[in-house]
Amino acid sequence: TPHAMAFQPPTYAGQYPPLTPRSPSDVTSFDLLHTSLRTIPELAREGDKILNEEMLAKLVDGVKRFQRDHLGRKAKSKYWPTLRLPSTLFSDRSSQGPMATAILSAFRIKQTSPWRNFNFDNPKLFDDNISIIKRMEDDLYNRGFLKRPVLYFDATVEEGLGESEVARLTKIAQRFGASVVDSFPSKKVTHVVAYDPEEHDAKDVMEEEERR
Repeated sequence: TPHAMAFQPPTYAGQYPPLTPRSPSDVTSFDLLHTSLRTIPELAREGDKILNEEMLAKLVDGVKRFQRDHLGRKAKSKYWPTLRLPSTLFSDRSSQGPMATAILSAFRIKQTSPWRNFNFDNPKLFDDNISIIKRMEDDLYNRGFLKRPVLYFDATVEEGLGESEVARLTKIAQRFGASVVDSFPSKKVTHVVAYDPEEHDAKDVMEEEERR
């Protein structure tokens, strides 16, 4: 089974530990972010019932649940392969962090849409919610909070699986927005993919991949 070396995403100041979604402690953790968002001219017209700490907590919880239910490896919607945004981004409550960027992206979509409130549970708003996720992704890339993966396939992959399989895996990676390089070491590489014959198709490995 090809596998990638561990890659640690960047961490941010203002990172919060996991909190129960929309709990009092979760809502309170949005105080600073809410105050900061209120200073952005684009959000000045948003009423207190739309932009407050509780609604921000609800928005973030809605995005996370929507991603869990509709996006990712096993998603079968017409938008495959739309990827999930990393959960670490939603643990940041700093005023200039990735969550602030993502929330602003969501409000920009809302302000050009006929509906008034975010609703990630309404099937009729599925396309709109996908647009929110994609806008978040684009803005996070543009701000440097996300970086597209750069893969290097170790020689063991071709030796173990064959050249045609490397070509197939390369196409899959590119379809998901990654790029593949031919040389290593390189500062651009984020993941090294290698082949381990002892793990290939092992029962525990297949079960672990099935759970992901």
